[in-house]
Amino acid sequence: MPATWRYIAFPMILPWRPEFWSLPLFFPDLTVGVLQEWPTGLPYRGRSLPPEAVEGGRDVRHYAPGELKQWQAYQEFSRDREELDDIVRALRGEPEPAAPEGVWQDERALSLAWQMEVMEADQEAHLAKVDRVGEWLGEVLAPEAWEETPDFQALPGEKEVLDPETARWRYLLWCREMGPQLLPQSAPLLLGRTALPIFAMLRQEAGGGQAPRMSFPLPGCRTEDDYVAAKEGAAAWRQDFHRLLGACLTAADQGADIEGPAQKLSRWLVEELPRQWPGAPSITWDLEIWGRDPKAGEGGETLLAWGGLGKGVIPG
Repeated sequence: MPATWRYIAFPMILPWRPEFWSLPLFFPDLTVGVLQEWPTGLPYRGRSLPPEAVEGGRDVRHYAPGELKQWQAYQEFSRDREELDDIVRALRGEPEPAAPEGVWQDERALSLAWQMEVMEADQEAHLAKVDRVGEWLGEVLAPEAWEETPDFQALPGEKEVLDPETARWRYLLWCREMGPQLLPQSAPLLLGRTALPIFAMLRQEAGGGQAPRMSFPLPGCRTEDDYVAAKEGAAAWRQDFHRLLGACLTAADQGADIEGPAQKLSRWLVEELPRQWPGAPSITWDLEIWGRDPKAGEGGETLLAWGGLGKGVIPG
């Protein structure tokens, strides 16, 4: 029997969305970071924000999206101090200190990264509320049946707006904080609005190619009542789901042919799962599998993603 895959939520701070009532039905053992405004009826227990996430927030708030390059800002801040320290050491005849390994050894760099993550999470929580208001207005102000609905076409080539440095630092912060859980056969589960474009950008920046990418429609919930109703029968089908999903992930991780395992999972989702689901699901969401990309270091691992969050154009 193949080893069980483990799933770690990305990003570090997850603002609540009603769609996430579906998560514990499929991933009850999901490892999470900081949960922002999540209801108590879910099995997940997040961690608290560290002190460096809330201290000195003014250090980064003057940066606009697209300009928040934490490491460059830190280097500018520390350059004068380092030059003065070098002069003092030379006058005292002291040897130069060994350079720290990696960019996370300095507490100030870590503090800036956490503050940036808090700001990103606050923005995502705000945009999730905007989504809900937009849905409500769409229902209230919907045109009458006899009115002709205008057909607006999306602008060609529109993509999510992301800063490459911000994307990289959010990934590095996640790796640093979730390091003990990032074991063999563990996969990130991307749940934020900007999570998919972050990993896509990391792979592109690293020169990665087009790794296998599959999408599977899953039933879901948007209310606690629907979650409780579906939870009663979830234990009966969840083992089969993880067995089939794990086979897909193993094939993708090893660079093997994913078509066979993917067809088995798709067939089970169409033929078996609806028989065990209580009534019609309130939502259908897409679970994506991205295969490992050996050419891309950062963000190149095999992963799962919640497809569809973000509604196209995302400021981030």
